[in-house]
Amino acid sequence: MRGASLLETAMALAVAGVLLALVGPRLRPALDGIAADAAAREITTALAVTRHAAIHRGRRARLRIAPDSLRLEAWDGVAWVPFATWPGPAARHVDVEVSNAVITYGPNGIGWGTANSTVRLRRGSQIETITTSRIGRVRRW
Repeated sequence: MRGASLLETAMALAVAGVLLALVGPRLRPALDGIAADAAAREITTALAVTRHAAIHRGRRARLRIAPDSLRLEAWDGVAWVPFATWPGPAARHVDVEVSNAVITYGPNGIGWGTANSTVRLRRGSQIETITTSRIGRVRRW
């Protein structure tokens, strides 16, 4: 006899359902942590790209942090020009709080204007914090 009968398949699905019901709620914090960590990595990467773009081009560059997008813009001497865009933390269902939503770097890689900022990312019970300093340092807590 080859294959499984309908009764055997139903029993296997029932056992899998019971196991999922027992294990599922315990996976929630881990999944929240993975999403918050990924959103934090995306923001720190966008900050590094913005700083390096300012140094490489020899002109100011800024990052606009919004829930739906991370927008890198470069100064062309007259106006801010879009340079790159990434999905924001909301794409991963992560809430974001930013003390300064626009972070600008000068041509030397040092923060321009009010460059100090704190970004808090939250999903469920998981929280990631990113701080930027005036000298261009980015730190995750």
